[in-house]
Amino acid sequence: MKNRALLALAPLAFPTLAHAQSVSFSKEIAPIIQRRCAGCHGERTNLGDWRAHTFMALMKPGASGAAMVVPGKPEASELYKRVAHKDPDLRMPKSDDALSAQQLARVKRWIVEGAKFDGSSKTVLLKTLLGPRVHPAAPASYRTPVPVLALAFVPGGKQIAVGGYNEVTLWDAETGKLVRRIGGLPQRIQSLQVSKDGKSLLVGGGIPGEYGEVALVELATGKRRVLDTFGDLVLTARFNTDETKVAAGGAEASVRCYDIKNGERLWSMSVHADWVTSVAFSADGKYVASASRDHTVKVYEANGTLYTTYGGHNRQIGQYRGQDPVYGVCFTGNTALSVGGGKWVQQWEPEKAKAESGDAGDMEERFFKQGHAKFLAHGCDKDIYQLCLKDGQVFTLASDGIVKQLDLISQKEIRSFGQSGDFAFSLDADTASKRIVTGSFDGTVRVFDVGNGQQKRAFAARPN
Repeated sequence: MKNRALLALAPLAFPTLAHAQSVSFSKEIAPIIQRRCAGCHGERTNLGDWRAHTFMALMKPGASGAAMVVPGKPEASELYKRVAHKDPDLRMPKSDDALSAQQLARVKRWIVEGAKFDGSSKTVLLKTLLGPRVHPAAPASYRTPVPVLALAFVPGGKQIAVGGYNEVTLWDAETGKLVRRIGGLPQRIQSLQVSKDGKSLLVGGGIPGEYGEVALVELATGKRRVLDTFGDLVLTARFNTDETKVAAGGAEASVRCYDIKNGERLWSMSVHADWVTSVAFSADGKYVASASRDHTVKVYEANGTLYTTYGGHNRQIGQYRGQDPVYGVCFTGNTALSVGGGKWVQQWEPEKAKAESGDAGDMEERFFKQGHAKFLAHGCDKDIYQLCLKDGQVFTLASDGIVKQLDLISQKEIRSFGQSGDFAFSLDADTASKRIVTGSFDGTVRVFDVGNGQQKRAFAARPN
């Protein structure tokens, strides 16, 4: 009787078990497609007129017109037939090892179960569905210097966090000696910011053309909490004023905003036509701005709605004409500052920029007008890569390694730091210790005294 009771319950138990163990497209199928198919059928390649960079593209027929996936019928699905073909000349991936028996079984079972999609959107890149990566350990020592693409003072100015290879290194700002290494991070570190209490490090980076990541790292323990992953490098990430939110963007040309407490993505916008190089929150939290190589700065409302586009870096007529990429943006009060190619630091207000915007019909007339924007001469013809605003003090870093301290009231330069010829990428300032720091292509970190402009220390950010 007991056995009969168990048998009677069995049909009810098995469906529940099968459902619990059903194949996940995002976790199990997307990694196979991305790693084994994307090389020939990816975002930029479409052999056989078929792409597999998104779920929507994956499900569309190729040049043959045959259905790539027929839910419930693997033998009628071109995808499964190709990867399971016995003839090496017809099997996919072409000129590569076949899928393992386990992978084939997983693909077949996913189709049998209805080829269901369990991601957030069928149009997002599959590589963004793979989740955070486990990064390899940083090398014990560097055979060659790594370009310093990002650095940041720890509040108080005693230590400097520097982006390395799969790590962030901490250095003593006074002696230039290595203090600590924090590993397990993206291959390339493109953006760093330390929280005001000195406890958290906001890290943006990834692998060019392949993976991007924005994460929060506990400075004391090195523990990493990934907020999100991207399909390409994260080039910029910044806290808002009260450090409850983070904005990030990069080579994927999108801008995203997150709630730090729960890690929720609050909004995402893809209105730029090229890399997003810099993001910034206004002090009152009303706006988020993003600079891009597409010659524009986009301004969003707090909920992610596009508010206006500032086109001062794309003037085709007039005294300040020039079509230049924008590399840096920040806010001071209700005023925005932006820099990039060209000879000027541009100072403007989002509300007035919106009022002055028009359409193609009045473009020429608008370019002839001065408008409300102010153009602060930078005094060099090099691209300005970095813009740093700390306690009302403005610093800019040009590609030749020269830092300028500017006064926004007098619209004049206060002093210069550094020597021309040091190709530099990164800049930060600490007003408490009255220091600024720069990072160069050759791996050199230079610390300057803001009071007199003198270099206090230079060291190679190269462990061991």
